[in-house]
Amino acid sequence: MDIWKIIEKNNIQLLKEVNFNTKTDLKQNAKPILNFAIEKKVSKEIIEFLIRKGINVNSFDNLGRNALHLAIMNNSEMEIIDLLISKVDDINAKTNHNQTAFHFACKYSSFAMIKYLISKGIDIKAKSNYKNKSALHFICEHQNENLIEIIELLISKGFDVNEKTDYNKTALHYVCENKSPNSYEVIEFLVSKGIDVNEKTDYNKTALHYACETPNLNSLQIVKYLVLKGADIHVKTNSNETPLYYACENPDSNSLEIIKYLVLKGADINEKTNSNQTILHEICRNPNPNSLEIIKYLVSKGVDINAKTDNNQTILHEICQYPNSNSLEIMEYLVSKGVDINAKTNQDKTALHIVCESQNLNNQNQNQNQNNQNQNALEIVKYLISKGIDINTISNNNETALHCACLNENQNTLEIVKYLISKGININTKTNNNETALHLICQIPSEKYSYFLLKNQNQNKLEIAKYLISKGININTMSNTSDTALNYACKNSFVEFIKILLMNDANVFLLKKYQLNKEFLHLFSQIYSINQDMNQLLHSNENFSDLTIQSNDSFKFHVHKLILLSRLNNDDSIVQKLIGICFQKSKEYVESALNFLYTGFVDLEKLYQTFHQNIPDSDFFYFGDHNDPFSKALRYEEKKEKEIIQEFFKEIGFDSNWIELKKGRKGLLKDLHQLFQQESTKDFKIIVEEKEIKVHKLILLARSELFKGMFQLNISDSSNQVHNYSEKSFETIKQFIYFLYHDEFNEEKRINLKMKEEMNDLQDFYQLNPNSIIGLISKDFK
Repeated sequence: MDIWKIIEKNNIQLLKEVNFNTKTDLKQNAKPILNFAIEKKVSKEIIEFLIRKGINVNSFDNLGRNALHLAIMNNSEMEIIDLLISKVDDINAKTNHNQTAFHFACKYSSFAMIKYLISKGIDIKAKSNYKNKSALHFICEHQNENLIEIIELLISKGFDVNEKTDYNKTALHYVCENKSPNSYEVIEFLVSKGIDVNEKTDYNKTALHYACETPNLNSLQIVKYLVLKGADIHVKTNSNETPLYYACENPDSNSLEIIKYLVLKGADINEKTNSNQTILHEICRNPNPNSLEIIKYLVSKGVDINAKTDNNQTILHEICQYPNSNSLEIMEYLVSKGVDINAKTNQDKTALHIVCESQNLNNQNQNQNQNNQNQNALEIVKYLISKGIDINTISNNNETALHCACLNENQNTLEIVKYLISKGININTKTNNNETALHLICQIPSEKYSYFLLKNQNQNKLEIAKYLISKGININTMSNTSDTALNYACKNSFVEFIKILLMNDANVFLLKKYQLNKEFLHLFSQIYSINQDMNQLLHSNENFSDLTIQSNDSFKFHVHKLILLSRLNNDDSIVQKLIGICFQKSKEYVESALNFLYTGFVDLEKLYQTFHQNIPDSDFFYFGDHNDPFSKALRYEEKKEKEIIQEFFKEIGFDSNWIELKKGRKGLLKDLHQLFQQESTKDFKIIVEEKEIKVHKLILLARSELFKGMFQLNISDSSNQVHNYSEKSFETIKQFIYFLYHDEFNEEKRINLKMKEEMNDLQDFYQLNPNSIIGLISKDFK
C-alpha cells in the first residue's frame, strides 16, 4: 500500500509493515513526508517512527519550511514540537523569506508556546526578509489573545517598541490595523511605553488613518484616545488622504460618529486628494446602507456636491459607476439638493454614459444577486432621463449612451437598450472610428474572450444585436478600418452572430482579403451546409444572390453565392449550375472572384492543391502582377504545366521544341474579364503590337479546355471532322495560340501579324461552324 495513504489514515500498524527506502529524501510535490505527516495531524507515534526509520527531519519544502515550522503553524501537540526541537540541526532555521519557527509562533501559536520557545533558546530578534518584520510586528499584526503579556515579555527581552519595518510601520500601526477586541488596551499600553502616535509609514499613513479605516465598535474610542494623545487629524498620506477620508471608505454603522467627531475637531470636509477627489466622491463610489445618512450629514455641513475630480467626475458620475440597491435613493437626494445632472467628464460623458457602461453591469463576480444589480442600473437610466438628461449627448469619441450600453453583455442590458431607443436615442450614431452600436455589440474584449465563448448560454449580446437590427440599424456600416459588424463577429469566431448578420442582408464581402481566411470559410460552410441550408440560402432573398466584394485596391466586383458554395463544399453539381449562371445570367467577373476566394490563404502549397482540385483550368485566370499568393502557388507546378502545354501543341501540329512557356500572362489574359461582360458571342478585341485584332470568343473558350476546365461546354466538332483549311489560315491559328501562351516576343520568333491579312484570315473563321473551328484547335480535348 502507498506510504502516503497510510500516513494520511494515521495507521501506525500498517506503516510498520511497509518497506520504504529511508536513504532517499521522500517527497511528494516537493513536500517532505514528515511535513506531510504533520499537516495531516498524525499521532506522535507515527512522527517518532518515521524519525527512527531515518527520515530527514531537516528536509524542507519548496518554501523552505521544515517539519518544525509546519508543526508550529499547525499548532501541533507540545510533545511533537519538543521531539522535533530535539532532532533538528538548527532551531533557528529560516524559510525562503527568512522566517523562523519563532516568527510562526508569534503569528499562529499561544502565549505558552512563545514562552516555551524562548526557554529553548530560540533567537527572538531574528527578522524576516519580508518587509524586515520582527517578532513584535508579527504579534501585533496577528495575535488577539494575551497581546499585552506577549508584548511586555518581548520588551523585557530588549525589544524597541518603536522598531520599524522596511515600510516604516511600527507595532502601533499593526494594532490599529488589526482591530482585535482588546486593541484599545494594547494601544494604551504601547503609548505608555513611549510609542510615537504620529509616526508615519512610507506612504505617510499614521495610526489614526488605520484606526479610521474599516472601523469596529472600539474604533471611536481609539480615535478619541489617539487624538487626545496628540494624533494629527489633518495629516495626509502621499495621495493627500486625511483620516476623515479613510473614515468615509466603506462606512459602517460606526463611521458616522467617527466622522462627526473628526469634523467637530476641525477636519476639512472639502479637502481633496491628489486626484481632486473629495470624501463625498469616496462615499458615493460604492454606497452601502450607511452612506445616505453620512451624505445628509456632510451636506448639512456644507460639503460641495458639485466638486469635480481631475477627470471632471462629479459625485453623480461616481454613483453611476457602480450602481447598487442604495444608489438610486442617494441620487434622488443629491438631485434634490442641486447636483448638476448634465455634468460631463473630461471625455464628455454624462452620468447616463457612465451608468450604461458601468463595470457593475459587466462584472459577473459580484457577490450580490446580479439580476438585482442590473435592475438598479436600469432604474437609474430611467430616473436620469425622467429628470431631463440629454439622451443624445455624445462623448469626445462620439459615443452615445447606446454605444456604452452595447459594450456590456448582461441580462438587463437589453432592457436598457430598448428603453434608450424608446426614448429617441439615435440608433445609427457613429463613433469617431465610424462604429455603430452594432459594431460594439459584436466585439468581445480580449480579456473576456474565453469567458464569453464558454458562456454560450448567455445570449444577451445576441438578443441585443437582433433588437438593433429590428429597429433599423445600418448593418453594413464600415468603420474607419473598413470593418463591418460582420468583421468583428468573424474575428471573434462567434458563429451565432454571423448567422444573424447574414440572414439580415449583411454584405458578407465588404472585407479585406486577409480577413477571408480559412477560418472564416470554415465558419461560413458551417452556417450554410449544402444538405441543410442550400435551399434557404438560394431563396432567402434576391439581394443575397450577388455578393459585393471590395479588394485591397478598392476595386469592387460581384460574386454569385454559388461560387462560395462550390468552393466550400467541393460539389460538382454546384459548379455545373455556376457555369450556367456565369454565362447565361449573372455575367460576373469569374476570374476576379476566384482570385479573391483563394488568395485569402497563406499556405501556398495547400492553396495550389485546393485550387486544382476544384478548378483544373487554373491558369485561365489573370492575377494582377503575378506576385500574389495564387500566382506564386501556380509556379510550383510550372514544369508539369509546361509538359501538358507542349503535349497539346504537339497534338495540333506545333513543334514542341519551338514552345517556350513564360511565367507571366499578359495581353489577352489581362483583359479576360471583358469576355464575360460582352453581349456579343463572336467578337473580342485584343491588342498585339498596338494593333486591334478581333478574336472569336469561342476560341478563347477552347483555350480554357486545355486542362479540361470547369466550363464544360460541348466544343468538339459533332462530326469529329477535320476540315481542310488553307495553310495560311492554319498558320494564323497556330500563331494566335502561340500568342496565348507567351507574354514576350523575341526577334527570331516574333509573330508578324499584319492587320489587313489577319482580319481577312479571321473573317474566314466567322463563316464556319464555331464547333468546327474549336474542334480543329482542341480536338481530343472534351
